[in-house]
Amino acid sequence: MILTSSQQALNLMGTVLVDPGDIIAVENPGYHGAKLAFLAAGVFLKPVAVDVDGIIVSDIEDSRGPVHAVYVTPSHQYPTGVTLNLARRLALLDWAQRTGGWIIEDDYDSEYRYDGRPLASIQGLDRAGHVLYLGTFNKMLFPSLRLAYLVLPKQLVRPFVAARTLLDGQSPLIAQAVLHEFIREGHFTAHIRRMRQLYHARRNSFISAAEKHLSPYVEVAVPAGGLSIACYLRDGLDEGRTVEIAKSVGIELSTLRRLYLGGQGRQGWLLGFAALSPDAAARAMQKLSYALSNECK
Repeated sequence: MILTSSQQALNLMGTVLVDPGDIIAVENPGYHGAKLAFLAAGVFLKPVAVDVDGIIVSDIEDSRGPVHAVYVTPSHQYPTGVTLNLARRLALLDWAQRTGGWIIEDDYDSEYRYDGRPLASIQGLDRAGHVLYLGTFNKMLFPSLRLAYLVLPKQLVRPFVAARTLLDGQSPLIAQAVLHEFIREGHFTAHIRRMRQLYHARRNSFISAAEKHLSPYVEVAVPAGGLSIACYLRDGLDEGRTVEIAKSVGIELSTLRRLYLGGQGRQGWLLGFAALSPDAAARAMQKLSYALSNECK
């Protein structure tokens, strides 16, 4: 199914896949947009912790009742950047087959992987039709394109098409036709190859600059892919205070704690590196480091 955005897909899932009062398990911390879409559908959210291997599958069960679906970002978990390992992907599929639950696999930016070999998608491993696979072209090309896609199990195609028809019928056909030709002629593959090389270099430069200028204040979590990096504040530093200090010198920080259900979790920042040249990123970090050194004594 072709859609305008991943958010539209998540809203559709909240309408079609579950009923009000059902339980959806989500990564904690996790993508705020998914949680908002599910909460708008009247479901209960079950926060499931994430470690270095991704979502902890053994913690999915909920004392309130059966979990109807699990939302995951396995290629590089948002916001921590960790990759869901193969054993847990298989465990997640086993859970779905045992319980009849659904797996919502948001594979955003999976094309941008820099270290190691990519693992097979959960949807690619699924043999029983329990996975809904979500992706988007908006970040790979440009945000105003407004084209995403949802790969559905066969039994869900008819209800999702019916629900989509009530919203806006279809995505713009001209944009689809142009993108089709762009892919067919090989331009898309070449674009991804170029951008992966560019972002890989920018990630490495960004990490080097962060370790040079910000290491007294944060621990940098190096991601294998994606376009952002989680930085965890060291003990004794307050997330809110660092945001205020950064704002005073013209730097806006996206915080990590807001991505935890209930707002209780590790403090830190989520820093994007794709849009900044190495020199610009280093200058910004040097400015931030100077401001923090003066205010966090």
